[in-house]
Amino acid sequence: MMRKFDMAAAWDDARQLMRSYTALTVAIAAVFLFLPALAFAWLGPAPVAPTEGMGIDQIVRIYEQNMVQSLVPRIGVALAALIGTAAILRLWLARGGVSVGESLAFALALFPTLIAIELLTSLAFALGLLLLIVPGLYLVGRLAVTVPAAIDRGIRNPIDAIRTSWRLTDDNGWSIFFFLLLVTLVIGIISVIAGVVTMSLFGAEAGAGKIVSGLVGAAFIAAGSFVSLAVSAAIYRQLAAEGTAGVFE
Repeated sequence: MMRKFDMAAAWDDARQLMRSYTALTVAIAAVFLFLPALAFAWLGPAPVAPTEGMGIDQIVRIYEQNMVQSLVPRIGVALAALIGTAAILRLWLARGGVSVGESLAFALALFPTLIAIELLTSLAFALGLLLLIVPGLYLVGRLAVTVPAAIDRGIRNPIDAIRTSWRLTDDNGWSIFFFLLLVTLVIGIISVIAGVVTMSLFGAEAGAGKIVSGLVGAAFIAAGSFVSLAVSAAIYRQLAAEGTAGVFE
């Protein structure tokens, strides 16, 4: 029988992870998470805002237009983040000492697998959500450690990585989902509050407002991604081995 998932222990381990290799992981996060998000906020295409009196159809078309014109830079930001998250996970999950260069080289070597994992898991989530939503939510929990498992075990086949996550999360899918949901809600609420405060103080127009809001937004995107990454690594560490603390410290 699989061990039951312990949310409190996972959060404690996530906090421990965020305090380990701090200089190295923060440097990687700054380059691959913060700077791409900042570049998109400052240099990306300005979204078209709907005007008063527009109908639903017009608003939907504007939203689609904004998504299309920002698609390429968004993909670039996502790919950079994928490399950064893989390198950070490698530092956290490696049993021996690993340098930044080695972790980045490992992330680049596993890059095609990580892209395939993202595409397959996103497709699975989408199909699950179409099936009355609940299956998609359940899959979030069951596939939560796919990327950490691939990075820790050097799995090159994305299907094998998904199978590993499915096996590790057996009997714990809903517990993991609700833990991730809680973490996501907290990060989201803090980010929204920070964004509202920033806009109220500096506005969102070109100039100082755009500069400050871009900085704050990118900082919270990077910080939120960093926390979420530590949580996923902690979940994996807990489920992957007995006596996690003794093995990984």
